[in-house]
Amino acid sequence: MVTLITGATGFLGRELRAYLKLDPSSEVHTCALNALSEWSNHSATNLTKKNDVEKLIRRIKPQRVYHLAGIARVSNSIEFADYFYQNTLSTQYILESITESGSPCDFFLASSVHVYGNQNQIVNERSEVKPAAPYGFTKLLAEETLKNFTLKHPQIRGVVGRLYSCIGPDQPAGFAASDICLKIKTLKKTNGTRLEVGPIDAIRQFTDVRDAIKTFPTLLDSKLPSRFEIFNIASQKTYEVKELIQLALKLEGLEATIASQSNDSNPFKGLKVDTTKLHSFVTPGIFRPLECSLKDILASTPG
Repeated sequence: MVTLITGATGFLGRELRAYLKLDPSSEVHTCALNALSEWSNHSATNLTKKNDVEKLIRRIKPQRVYHLAGIARVSNSIEFADYFYQNTLSTQYILESITESGSPCDFFLASSVHVYGNQNQIVNERSEVKPAAPYGFTKLLAEETLKNFTLKHPQIRGVVGRLYSCIGPDQPAGFAASDICLKIKTLKKTNGTRLEVGPIDAIRQFTDVRDAIKTFPTLLDSKLPSRFEIFNIASQKTYEVKELIQLALKLEGLEATIASQSNDSNPFKGLKVDTTKLHSFVTPGIFRPLECSLKDILASTPG
């Protein structure tokens, strides 16, 4: 099987590439903005340029696409146009190029639970979507783009994975777990006693990236009810960010005053999501406990 991973040098992409490389029957191709001479079958491709995408798809002729590229960070400092080009328009260009080839293709889209916005009740895949920020809105537009292509083009089969707060070793800065662990390691190195962080009352179902990526091929390999399906991909336990901080401090053997400061850059307060549908196709025990993920994150964090 010829497989293409977009955004292959990103947090999700690196893990998925390593996992798929374990299967000798899969010919894995990757693309990202940057060139990597040490990776075989890798292309430097700007997915917001239609001609570049067309050339890539014509050359590779993928039978399966994991579309993981895009802007993952939620911030008011990022313009809507940037989110739209990276998250939505790239999806459109890839799908157009695939349909022009006429070949069958299974397409996995990495989306986000941010499409639900802030809701008090437990949400499932049939719940109302009402994104609270450009990030979630452009992810929802990408989902709708994939849905429309599966309706119009029978050779395309689409799966949307609405991911929830993926964490893990070597996650870039700008995300809760990676930023907090770096601050804790710095605090330990400097013998500090005051940990300054952002809001701590938001809730999350923290999901280890190493477990999340294993669900992607499982879902595409499954006999699904239709050619377009949506899944919430998340661990089953809900934490406040404060609980993550306390657990990380405990793992490092530190006691510190947690000084929380308000931050309006991310309006998403968190959700409780139902993963019943996911676990009808994926083993319920696939997601490791938060403590295990934090141990590995702290071990890989310089300090």
